[in-house]
Amino acid sequence: SVGGGGGIGGAGFGRFGADDDGGGPNAIGFNTPGGTKGTGGKVTIIQSGAIETDGDRGHGVVAQAVGGGGGAGGMDSLAMGQSAAGSQGGIGDAAASAASTDSQVWVKGASSYAMFGQSATGDGNAHAVDLTAGDSNLNGQYTIGGAGTGVAAMLVGGADNTLNNHSLLYAMGATPSFTIQASQFQAFQAFLLAPGPVVPTNAILQSLLDDFSPLAITGTSGDDHVENSKSADTLGRVIGNMDLGGGTNSFHNIADASMVGLKTIDLGGGKFTNDGLFTNQGIGVVAKVDVTGGFTQIFSGDFVTDVDLNNQITDALALTVAGDFDGEAPLNFLSIDKLFAEYVLATGSAMTDSGITPTTLHPAVGFNFLTKVVGGTDLVLYADNPTFLELAQDPNSGTTDPGVFQMAQYLDDVEASSSPDNPMALLINMLRFLPDEMELGSALTRLTPHYAVHTFEMINRSTDIMLEAARECTGVPAYKDPDGRCVWASISPQAEYSRDAGAGTTSRDDVMKTMSLGGIGEVSQHWSLGATIGRTEFDSKIDFNGELLSATTGESWQAYALAKYADKNYFIDFAVGGGTGSFKGERDTHLDQVAFIPGETLIGDYLPEALLPGIGNSVTYTQKTAQFGGSARLGITQEMGVFYLQPTLQFDARWLRVSGKEVGSVAAFNF
Repeated sequence: SVGGGGGIGGAGFGRFGADDDGGGPNAIGFNTPGGTKGTGGKVTIIQSGAIETDGDRGHGVVAQAVGGGGGAGGMDSLAMGQSAAGSQGGIGDAAASAASTDSQVWVKGASSYAMFGQSATGDGNAHAVDLTAGDSNLNGQYTIGGAGTGVAAMLVGGADNTLNNHSLLYAMGATPSFTIQASQFQAFQAFLLAPGPVVPTNAILQSLLDDFSPLAITGTSGDDHVENSKSADTLGRVIGNMDLGGGTNSFHNIADASMVGLKTIDLGGGKFTNDGLFTNQGIGVVAKVDVTGGFTQIFSGDFVTDVDLNNQITDALALTVAGDFDGEAPLNFLSIDKLFAEYVLATGSAMTDSGITPTTLHPAVGFNFLTKVVGGTDLVLYADNPTFLELAQDPNSGTTDPGVFQMAQYLDDVEASSSPDNPMALLINMLRFLPDEMELGSALTRLTPHYAVHTFEMINRSTDIMLEAARECTGVPAYKDPDGRCVWASISPQAEYSRDAGAGTTSRDDVMKTMSLGGIGEVSQHWSLGATIGRTEFDSKIDFNGELLSATTGESWQAYALAKYADKNYFIDFAVGGGTGSFKGERDTHLDQVAFIPGETLIGDYLPEALLPGIGNSVTYTQKTAQFGGSARLGITQEMGVFYLQPTLQFDARWLRVSGKEVGSVAAFNF
């Protein structure tokens, strides 16, 4: 709608050709009187059919209301060499322009606008231009702007402008490149045959980031207000950068709607209010978005935050005005190979934490994520975590094993004494991401190398079996040959040992096969000397709550020198010696891998959860043992018919060294 000014000479009417074809001299000019103002009427567009354009500057919906001023049309036009708008009339008024799209608008060419709304007026007296643009309602399934300087929605001029978006709105060229999930390939083939935008709704957003045009929504000097909301059958989703120009501007992302910021959101110092979902370049991508203005998130809003611990960065907002955050910050961890520290989520001229709550994809018993304001300007994400020992000693952990508590304390010491760059960071983080105390207690029990201590017990028991075989020969006179000698060979083919200390502890089941031989003989009236040598094979299993923790096999060789002093029915005997052993086995170290969301589609559907790398399900180990010790017994032998009574007092002293090496995962230990 164009309102022309009064007077004969309006804009574009300044020259007159003397001959019939418009050529010839320009000796004649029109000197016209000043006119009155021209008023443009209201422009209303209601679009219900799909619009698709090709070519540069092939716009979609254009709603313009222009008011012209009156003037003296010929004034100075001959000297200027062109026609000129007059300047003497009244000020022209431009009415509102309104447009509503009920189906998709897709413009493909460069510098193409899917939706253009303008209210403009000339001002012959150089007064302030009064620009008024009415509502632009984007209700269609798509609103797609063109490449280059093309945009999805442009508000030009006006005074108090509103853009209501219920569609999927973005700007992009006609030949983007993208990826889809392999499982969606058949659906994509069907999509290619259907009319509509070239990018399918299930295209992975991350693959399109380089194809979006520089701006999705633009404004100029008016007060521009964008309302993004979901309707019954449309998305309410904006993807892209925006520049609303001067004026008092705002963007309201209403509950259930979504906004994907790419790099910049220029509100001219205005405020972004988030009641819905806001994300930087989509979930699965860490990025910083600059906001020229402020940012307020209320209790229903979500600021989706990707966390990359390997690079120690998170999504962040850089505001030029104040920030105020309530609602939630869903955390999506893209890597966990370093320890968690502190990270700035938003910076501004001032900052208020109104209760924003960091959340995780699944429950994480070992993390307690919180936020705080630092320096009055930074919103900081940090963690105030319980210790592993506190979690292990919680009754809900299901463990009472002192060895497990020692492992928990060890992990606490490692975590507290190190920087984020720690070789055990992955293990520590995976433990903290477990869902509850029971799972954590079971995991700590699996990670504790119980077999290492249990090796001491097995070596000691094999020593006891060997020495007991020797003492059975030497302890009772009836066993000796008449010349005072005693020779033996002993085999224990299936010596079994089991121990279950009760709920919350591990159980052991050992099988030992011991073979020994030796001899002892009198060398004087009171003294006897001898020796014994033996070999033991081991097969040991350790369980917790019915699940196998470790399985160990091995062997040991031992040799002891024997001596005995006897006087009447009193005696004292000695055994001094030692041996070596070697063991190998495998133990369970599996931990549940941490899940994350790798990305989302163009329309905001999250891709299926993926799993971060784990630590491996088991480790293998080898052990070497060395032992030295002695045993002494003091006793009396009393013959009682066909039986012997032999009370004794025994003293043992043993030194045992065990060294071990584990391989297979970060949960492997050397000792």
